Amino acid sequence: MADASTLKVYHLPGAWGLPTVSPFCLKLDAWLRMTGIPHESITAPTPFAGPKGKAPWIELDGKKLGDSTFIVAHLAERFGVDPDAHLTPAQHGVAVAIQRLIDENLYWTMVHDRWMNEANWKQFRDIVLGGLALPVRRVLGPIARRGVKKQLEGHGIGIHEPEEIAAIGRRDVNALAAILGDQDWFFGDTPSTIDAVAYAQLVNIWRAPFESEVRRAIGQTPNLVAFIDRFAAKYYS
Repeated sequence: MADASTLKVYHLPGAWGLPTVSPFCLKLDAWLRMTGIPHESITAPTPFAGPKGKAPWIELDGKKLGDSTFIVAHLAERFGVDPDAHLTPAQHGVAVAIQRLIDENLYWTMVHDRWMNEANWKQFRDIVLGGLALPVRRVLGPIARRGVKKQLEGHGIGIHEPEEIAAIGRRDVNALAAILGDQDWFFGDTPSTIDAVAYAQLVNIWRAPFESEVRRAIGQTPNLVAFIDRFAAKYYS
């Protein structure tokens, strides 16, 4: 019988040298590397087995838990780790605001690029659904794409024209570049959770070989490119 105290982490498949093509899954993976919590990493072909129907999710102490933010908070308490202990109250507040920008806005510009751009989708569908048999993939692909389109429209970003969505993404990228400035990490000399959040999203745009105005915007911000490389060298070398 498996040990229920062993942390099992389920994430979506990887590509482009990344362990997973999901920024939320990669955020959790990066945070676990940052904190050194021992775990077993498992690639799931779809997110549907998770308790919220999304990835990532974990199994620990005989229970399943979904949503990367909730998982991080739970694991920090469960294992007594806090990579944000050096932050001031004001910095904690800024970190929440930065995470909202990334998770609730910049992320959706990436989703639009991957799923709604026809050329990009033809490449991405075989990555994100690559763990499924081809006949299943052919049936599930259009269904999943329609579902994502509804999510984009429900969020609000999906009602805009592609060039308007690109402009939103460029503003987000430029805001992150301005906040980072000439620092190594978003709050100075020591990495914290927000660095894992930013890395996971930015590298998933930067490394993906897709047509994307937002990707070009990252390339025009040398400090963000250097940040991506710095994080990868520290935690993924």
